[in-house]
Amino acid sequence: MKIMGLDLATRSGWAVRDSDKHRSSILSGTFSVKDYDWEEKYAIAANLFFRLVKEHAPDFVAIERPEHGVRQFKKKGKADLTGKEEMVSTINPAALQLTGIAGACIAICQIRGIPYGTIAATSWRPVYFGKGIKPAEGQDWKDLAIAYAQREQIVLPSTKAEQRDAAEAIGVCTCWHNCAIPEIKWMQQRFMELRSGAFDAKRKAAA
Repeated sequence: MKIMGLDLATRSGWAVRDSDKHRSSILSGTFSVKDYDWEEKYAIAANLFFRLVKEHAPDFVAIERPEHGVRQFKKKGKADLTGKEEMVSTINPAALQLTGIAGACIAICQIRGIPYGTIAATSWRPVYFGKGIKPAEGQDWKDLAIAYAQREQIVLPSTKAEQRDAAEAIGVCTCWHNCAIPEIKWMQQRFMELRSGAFDAKRKAAA
């Protein structure tokens, strides 16, 4: 059984685990839509993900859930006449694009007949790293994910930037059984077959 995990962003991390092989055999990498305009990103993401699906033939795709809202945060604006910098509310424009990128990948899953599920970062991290585990001072969750992958002897991409995205996709892939599944009958049924081992048993019997 092959499980694919996605940590979606303008440069998305992916990972694939074959349950018949040792964890150290997990494959990982990234695909990027950073250099494209807004609407182009979704078409390119769909194309790149489609190629991954054709190459690895996953039985299930676990996707880190994009936030359903866009967070606002404060940043320094222009200085007023007194020289004082005002704090203004803004958003991260890349966060607005995540839903579109996720939709593109989800559409490919639906077209290819691959069940998928989503899982929040706050849900998979305690399962993957252990409850109460947090990044050390000066580090973030991506640093923790890289260290975990290296400890498990999982090969990561060559550049640190790619490693940061691919390593978290490994976590998503590993925690696939905690995903929320869409209310689509065939997907829910397949998910239960995958979790129970019935799907593997059927496939081996047919081989």
